[in-house]
Amino acid sequence: MLKLSRLYANNSNIFPDIIFKDGLNIVFANVSKEQKNKSSHSLGKTTLVDLLNYSLLKQVDKSFFLKNKAFEDFVFYLEVEYDLNKFVTIKRPVKGKISIHSSPKKDRLNYLNDEDWEFNSLSLKKAKEIFDSLVSIKNLRDNAFTFRNGLRYCFRKQTQYENTFKVNTSRETDSAWKPYLAQVLGIDSILVKDKYDANKQVDSLKNAIKQIESIPQESTQSLEAEIAQLEAHISRAQLELDKFDFRKADTEINSELVDNTSIQVSELNKKLYQIDQRLHAINESMMTEFSFDLEKVVELFNEIEIYFPDKLAHSYQDLINLNTQMSEGRKIRLKSAKEKLINERKSTEEGLNLATEKQKELASILLQKDAFSKYKIMQARLSKEESRLAVLQERVEKLDYASSLSERLESAISSQSLAAKSLEKATRVRENAQMKHAVQVFSEIVEYVLSISAFIFTKTNTEGNLEFKIGLKDQTSVNDGFSYTRTLSAIFDITLLLIHSNESFYRFSYHDGLFESLDDRVKFKLIEKMREISESNGLQFIISVLDSDIPISETGKRSYFSDNEIIRELHDRGNAGRLFRMPAF
Repeated sequence: MLKLSRLYANNSNIFPDIIFKDGLNIVFANVSKEQKNKSSHSLGKTTLVDLLNYSLLKQVDKSFFLKNKAFEDFVFYLEVEYDLNKFVTIKRPVKGKISIHSSPKKDRLNYLNDEDWEFNSLSLKKAKEIFDSLVSIKNLRDNAFTFRNGLRYCFRKQTQYENTFKVNTSRETDSAWKPYLAQVLGIDSILVKDKYDANKQVDSLKNAIKQIESIPQESTQSLEAEIAQLEAHISRAQLELDKFDFRKADTEINSELVDNTSIQVSELNKKLYQIDQRLHAINESMMTEFSFDLEKVVELFNEIEIYFPDKLAHSYQDLINLNTQMSEGRKIRLKSAKEKLINERKSTEEGLNLATEKQKELASILLQKDAFSKYKIMQARLSKEESRLAVLQERVEKLDYASSLSERLESAISSQSLAAKSLEKATRVRENAQMKHAVQVFSEIVEYVLSISAFIFTKTNTEGNLEFKIGLKDQTSVNDGFSYTRTLSAIFDITLLLIHSNESFYRFSYHDGLFESLDDRVKFKLIEKMREISESNGLQFIISVLDSDIPISETGKRSYFSDNEIIRELHDRGNAGRLFRMPAF
């Protein structure tokens, strides 16, 4: 199991010991005035969440608050009860290696030298492995989980109530957390992992197929026929070259020059001429402007003393505007057509250049009289044919590979479908005693605290993946009142602890700012229920509370927690009221 016992440091003047016990453990912050330019950690009630998580071997980055130079000499010790009257202490310095020591009783171990620790000079990875083997949370190690997996439901900071099941706001994948939660709710995590593995396999094959879709869509049969013809041609040409016999080659080149290349050059020249003609016509059209001067027409009418009606002038003006608009639209269309023609001319010209070069090359071969020079030219042509053969063979291989990928994709999709069906069956509450128990516990606590009917359940979505849900019989009662998401998330965490309270499981939860924005009636009921559950089941419910969030009783007075429930009191009347009794950092 994993129950907190004591958190302390090598400097108790700056960081006094925090002793944890069964029942409510309150971190109470008494703020007497508004502070301007608050420090990065304020009083430290939220910082304590991070410190506990760090002491439980969380991987941290350079932005973590302990990376501040003010903490470089600090060493933190976390004593944990992992079995009845069996304790283990994690020593984690801000700089240096980690040490672990087990003991049959509670004890401050900061007096031990490094070599006296049962396990010393440990890397973070090794320390996790050793601690994992000691706490031995039920079903975790057997299913490839570690004690760190379940800590997400033991620590909730103020920003982590919105997502009841995922908790973290990071962009982690569902496969990183859903298998664990499924396991503790009685669903075989292997089924969940198998579904995600099947998804990954299908996506991987689809991406592979997409990458080779760019190759020309030709049938394998036609390519193989072309390869056979080309192989025969290369073989025959090689034999003729070996004999210095160029007669057949000359005949083939002559045929290619007359029947193919020369015709191609002629066609491309003709196409280039047509494009130039169309470009010329467009340029001429674009230079033509619509011109009609209404003022000159009116002036002419006046000179010959003929009346020009206003209505007629207005009609002419409308006509001018219409023609101007049509001219603008026409120019846009002509410009677009011109750009297309310019691009077409460029590609045609490139094709013509290649065809012309080929024409010259073929003609030079036919005119070549020197046998040795001709041999070298023919050898170069043969090399090109061999290169083309290699390209065709590679295309056949890609088509064969694409065909095999398609077959594998069909098989993968079938496996994915089977995994989805197995998972869907496993989400049924009727056949899951653990889930049924969780639903009952969650519903009872919610009904008592919030006076609403709610339940948790699992299902598979349209893609066949597992989803965790909270069902509310009367959604309106929540929408019309206060936001209860914060309370529902806390109750879910409590539910997990309670349904496993008779097993080797986690024994604590830390809820930061739980009572903020809640109705006082809800606060009273939640405190009462949490106190009852924790004391009767050997659980530790740690809650950080601001003075302003203490509920007010019917007499109009704040109902404070008892002194033995407060494990650390913070205030804003100087350094002594901070979590770390030192200047702001």
